[in-house]
Amino acid sequence: MKTPLPFVTCYLLLAFGSLAPAADSPGSFSARFVDPDAPENAEVRAIGERAINRIAITLVNEVSVAVTKSGAEKAIDVCHLKALPLTGEIIAGMPRITGIKRTSLRLRNPANAPDAAEQLALKRVEKNIESGVLPKVLVQEIDLPGGKSEWRVYRPVGVAQQCVTCHGPEDSLTPGLQTRLKERYPSDQATGYAMGQWRGLIRVTVSDAPAAPVPAAKAPTPTKKKT
Repeated sequence: MKTPLPFVTCYLLLAFGSLAPAADSPGSFSARFVDPDAPENAEVRAIGERAINRIAITLVNEVSVAVTKSGAEKAIDVCHLKALPLTGEIIAGMPRITGIKRTSLRLRNPANAPDAAEQLALKRVEKNIESGVLPKVLVQEIDLPGGKSEWRVYRPVGVAQQCVTCHGPEDSLTPGLQTRLKERYPSDQATGYAMGQWRGLIRVTVSDAPAAPVPAAKAPTPTKKKT
């Protein structure tokens, strides 16, 4: 097991269960990573990181409350059933966010399996960690069929002390928690972690252009009465 690396993000509790529904990726595309610090990518990065911050704060608060009130077994239930409210936008007030997902090389929930573009991001972070450097954020531009494109913003997720309760060595988990995990996630690969290790990525998809405003309905033209 590799030496834990320091994490620059404070959203480590995202190492719990399934995050939310995610937009499916088209079967044919090309993806490339761009410099997240370049001025031309600043807007996409800012939109993506704001979305990730909002998701993280909400989930950390809800999971922390569940653990405090009812213990880790209840937190597993909360995370298993968790879904962000959908109201016509993936995240209210952020129309350019068209997808959200958390993924890893070691899955707890099979629904979080990485697609081809996410696999590139996971492998990139893995190589960076082997070199002793953990990127704060990745920005990926994807060319879609039909001349369209989208952006993905990724943030590495690490294991905090609280996460070890559900993701630590299997023999350290309580019997009740082991039973609940086997019920919810029979193919679970996400145990055996130590605090500070890299857990995976959280990703948001940013549309290439702002959504077009909905035109205001025109008032009906009053008809003239015949005299």
